[in-house]
Amino acid sequence: MVDHNATPEADEAPVRWLLWLERLPKVAVFLAVLVVTLGMLFTPGIPGAVLVLLLAAATGYLIYSTWSKFGTRMRVARVLVVVMLAAMGVAKLFM
Repeated sequence: MVDHNATPEADEAPVRWLLWLERLPKVAVFLAVLVVTLGMLFTPGIPGAVLVLLLAAATGYLIYSTWSKFGTRMRVARVLVVVMLAAMGVAKLFM
């Protein structure tokens, strides 16, 4: 089924996002992920949960935008990572 209301810009958004990420210095990406990871591990309560859920959302978006590039096993593994991150975020709400 073809969605006639979809705009070409909406289809290109994941590609533009990935190209932008690719142009960033690798050290900057590593440090950003490190800061978010440490923040989510050491921040209790709602702020920590928000960090974990943001990481899960960003990971989910990257999985969505690269879905067709991988086989079934890799897709299942990636979805499990997002589910585990989301579960960690919900668990942090009660800590």
